[in-house]
Amino acid sequence: MSRALLVGLSLFVATCALAQAPTRRRAPVVLPKTSAADAQAYQQTFEFVLLQAGQSYLKDQAMPDPTALDAFIATLKEPELGKAKANRRRLEDVIASAEWVQQGRGGVAPDVYKLMVDQAADDLGVGTIVEENFVPNERAGRSLDSNEKALAKECQGIARNQAYDRRGFYQRCLGRQKAEDVYLDPLRSASGGTAADKSPAAARLLAEISAARAKLPSGLSDEIGQKLKATQDALTAGARSPVGSVADSTGVKSPAGFQRVAPKNPDTAGESFKQADGLKTTEPPLNKADLGAGTKLAHVVKADEIGFTGYCYSYVKSALQKAGIVNRDDIAKVNAHRRAEQFNGFVQKNPGLLKRKLLRLPEPSWPLPIGTVVVWSPGACGYDATAGHIEIVTRIKPPQACSDGCGTFQTACLDELAIDPGRAKLALPQVQQDYDEAQAAYNALTDRRAKARAAPALAKKKAALADVKDRLDAQVAAYVIER
Repeated sequence: MSRALLVGLSLFVATCALAQAPTRRRAPVVLPKTSAADAQAYQQTFEFVLLQAGQSYLKDQAMPDPTALDAFIATLKEPELGKAKANRRRLEDVIASAEWVQQGRGGVAPDVYKLMVDQAADDLGVGTIVEENFVPNERAGRSLDSNEKALAKECQGIARNQAYDRRGFYQRCLGRQKAEDVYLDPLRSASGGTAADKSPAAARLLAEISAARAKLPSGLSDEIGQKLKATQDALTAGARSPVGSVADSTGVKSPAGFQRVAPKNPDTAGESFKQADGLKTTEPPLNKADLGAGTKLAHVVKADEIGFTGYCYSYVKSALQKAGIVNRDDIAKVNAHRRAEQFNGFVQKNPGLLKRKLLRLPEPSWPLPIGTVVVWSPGACGYDATAGHIEIVTRIKPPQACSDGCGTFQTACLDELAIDPGRAKLALPQVQQDYDEAQAAYNALTDRRAKARAAPALAKKKAALADVKDRLDAQVAAYVIER
């Protein structure tokens, strides 16, 4: 056999062998996914900051800082990462626009400024907040007052005449009217608001208004349209369009168009009592709070809940131990292991036993950060008259807190009880004076029958004084984990 034939035969055999050999499939590339815990931590923290912003706009107070979201965004993977960055950028834009409104109308026409007030309220979902504040809360003993009933009835009447989305129109009506009450108040206008002449935040807001008006049927005021166009022309320098405002950002730093300004607060000198300002991520103690540790604590307690059994404190202590906050044995050693109300004493008297410091929030108000430990005193908000109740905030929307079981967090009751010590402190001097005068008058009586007639009135004064003194001590306490 020739050499050429042998070479050809060997090549043929090798080719057949390769054809029969099984081919190895390349393993598919598995992209990392966002864990459910990380996704929920980001989403609930986003809801927390957004709700803070809406509450701040309603009260004309300093806005929260969206950079609180950065640590949570860093844990996400695509596609959630891109969506989260876009949402954060959008949140920055609406907060910046709302802050521009808070500066006052300056040289902007009143009709146009009103549209800007309304648009900022829409962007922040203020109407939903207003409606939720309207919901009577049995535990807080609260129901609608006359002004709230009138506003709800008016907006219901307007929404009833709409052809579609009546529910959304009703909520927008609530938010716009409440915002207008704040920012179109003549006293506030007279205080000297001076908005910047050229502002990207204002230009974005005006562009959104124009885009929304373009979708409405004809019949809108041409005069307002002309004023709106003139204002846009004056404020367009360096502004981004509404489309650009929702674009993905390349990093976690605030974009150049994000402006932080100080709001103008209305004059409250004439008020007998001022509602607590609330808690902001940019202000103490929340600027020192470890929001990440809070979300982990919330995840632990949510995973362990089995339904309400009457052992709320035991489950909270277990969650705190698993999250590395405190050792359960340490609580038991100092005799603070049986009732929920004893947790307050343990934190205050034994700071050295805490592995992570817990900060008590002064006059806590909703929203509270995820992972906040809330302690209700005995009898507060309808909880157990002997032990009280303790729970950990696990959701912002809808509001939820968990211990041995999970339930709706009592937001209205929290706000009522948190400010009650302040109101009681203001009322104490007058109530004390009324009692002292009644006691002196009673002591001055010499006739036994006259004293008997005066006794019931004195007893009422004494009971009123005791009630006010009892209210000086806070009936609710809230703790966050310090960084």
